[in-house]
Amino acid sequence: MNLESHLIASLFEGIFLFDAQARLLRTNPSGERILGRSERALAGTPADDLFSENPELAELVRVSLEESRALVHSGLEYVSAGGKVMHLSVSVSPLQEPDGTIIGAALLVRDETMLKDIDRSRRRADQLATLEVMNLGMAHEIKNPLGGIKGAAQLLKSDLGEDSPLLEYSDVILREVDRIDGLLEGLLAAHPKGEVHFEELNIHEVLNEVLNLLELSGETSDLKFSRLFDPSLPAIRGDRNGLTQVFLNLLKNAVEASPPGSEVIVRTLIPVGTPRGHLISTGARPKGGVLEVDVMDLGKGFDPAAGEFPAPFFTTKPKGVGLGLAITEQIIRNHEGAMVLDNREGGGALVRVFLPLNKGD
Repeated sequence: MNLESHLIASLFEGIFLFDAQARLLRTNPSGERILGRSERALAGTPADDLFSENPELAELVRVSLEESRALVHSGLEYVSAGGKVMHLSVSVSPLQEPDGTIIGAALLVRDETMLKDIDRSRRRADQLATLEVMNLGMAHEIKNPLGGIKGAAQLLKSDLGEDSPLLEYSDVILREVDRIDGLLEGLLAAHPKGEVHFEELNIHEVLNEVLNLLELSGETSDLKFSRLFDPSLPAIRGDRNGLTQVFLNLLKNAVEASPPGSEVIVRTLIPVGTPRGHLISTGARPKGGVLEVDVMDLGKGFDPAAGEFPAPFFTTKPKGVGLGLAITEQIIRNHEGAMVLDNREGGGALVRVFLPLNKGD
C-alpha cells in the first residue's frame, strides 16, 4: 500500500471520490462504515442512488461538479441503511486537471455521532470524580458508626426472648444495616483499593472467564452467548480483577435485559475509523492503537430518559441503586479507556468498551 492509499484508509472521516458524472470511484473504511456496504459493492454507483435516503449529500456533489466550487455543510442528519440517525459534518470539493477541467469531486464526511457520545462520556467523568470524593470521604465515615449500630442491634436481639414482638424490629435493623453497608461497598468499589496490579493479559481470557461464570450460574440457561472474537488481537496491559468486574457488570445487565431464548453477543475487534485521541483519556504512558469490546443484547435498549447515563444513582431497575454502570465506567477510566452506550439497529443495547493497546500494537 502506497502512502496515498495508507492515508486515505487511515482517515477517521469517510472520503468518497466521484468521477465527473457523480459516480463513485473510491471510498475508505470509514466511508464503508457510514454506508454499511463495501467499496467493491458500491463502486460505480451514482451519488443519487448512493444517498437515496439522504438527497442533500447527492445535491452537494452535483452542485460542486456543476459550479466548480467547494461546499461545506454541518449538522446534517444522515439516515443509515439500518435506519440509524447519524450526525454528520460534510465538505465537498471539485477535482481539477491543471488546465481547470473538472474530472470529479471529493466528498469528506465526518461522523460526529461518536464524538457527541464521547463528549457525554467526558461529562460523566466529572460526575464520577465527584463520586470518588464521596467514596473516600462519606463511605469511610459512615461505615464506622454503622458497625456500632449493627453490633448494638445484635446484642439487643440476643437479649430478647424468642417470643418477643421486638425480634421483628431488630431483624429489620440488621437487614437495613446490611443493605446500607452493601451500598457503601458499591461506592468504594469504583476506587482502587491500594495499588492496582496491571499486567499483560489476553482480553479473550478475561471474557471467557466471565462468560463461563455466567453460564455456570444456572440463571442463563435459556440464553445463548455468542463469542465473535478476533484471534489476532494483541495482548493489553490491565487489571484482571477490574476488567473482570467491568464485563461481569455489563453482561449481567445484558442478561437481565434479554428476553427468554434470545442471544447475547460479545465481540472483539480493532475499530476502523475511531478517533483514538478522543476515546482514550490523557496519561503519561505512550499509547498505541485501540482495542474494542462490544456487548450486545436483544432487549429494549437504553431508555432515552437516561440522557447522561450512566450518571451515579440513575437507574430504571426497581431494585437498583444506579451505581453499576458508573462504577464500570470508572474502572475503564482507570485503564485510560472509554465506554460508549448505544442502541443497536433493529433493537437491543450496544455497549462499546475501548481499551488502549501498547505502543506499536
